[in-house]
Amino acid sequence: MLYLIGGAPRAGKSILGQQLATQLQLSWISTDLLVQVLKAKDVAGAPTQWDASPAAITKKAEWFFPCLERFVWGAQSLADGYIIEGVDFLPGQVVQLATHYPLRSIFLGCEKMTLDRFDRFPGRSRGYAALPEEMRRQFAQDVPRWSTFVRQETTRFGVPYLDMSDNFQARLQEAIVLITGDGCS
Repeated sequence: MLYLIGGAPRAGKSILGQQLATQLQLSWISTDLLVQVLKAKDVAGAPTQWDASPAAITKKAEWFFPCLERFVWGAQSLADGYIIEGVDFLPGQVVQLATHYPLRSIFLGCEKMTLDRFDRFPGRSRGYAALPEEMRRQFAQDVPRWSTFVRQETTRFGVPYLDMSDNFQARLQEAIVLITGDGCS
C-alpha cells in the first residue's frame, strides 16, 4: 500500500509521515527532497520562486506529476509499502494515481496560521526558523490561502482533508486513523 500525504506547507505532513512510517514500519520521503534533486539536475520548468496562488500551486503540481508518477511506480514495484508526503501534488492527481496503484491519501491544511504560530511551532523543517521576518510573514499569510485551495480540491475530488489548526495532537491521531482506515489506532 502506498500512502500519500499532501497539503499546505507547515500543516504537519512530515510529522504525520514520520509517525505513520514508525507505526507501519515503512519508509517515507518528502517531495521536497525529490524537487531539490530535480532542481539540482536543472530539470526544465523547475519552480524557482515562492508563489502560493492556486494557479502557481497547480502549475508546480502539473510540472512535478510525471516525476511523482515514476516514483510511485518504482516504490510500488520495489517495496510492500511506502509513504510520500509533500506540497507538490494535488487531490486530482492522487485520484488519477489510485486508478493504477493501491493507495490511501489525506491532505492537511492549517487555515488559522499566524506569524506567532509559525514561529512557535517550527515543525520538522528546520530551515523555516532561520527565514527572515518578511519571508516568515509571507508564509504565515499564504498558508491559510493554500490550505483553503487544497480543501476545495479535496472536496471536489472526494479525498480526505483535515485542518490541523486546533488541537494538533488530536488531529494527528485522526489523520492516522483516516489514512490507515484503522479505527483502533
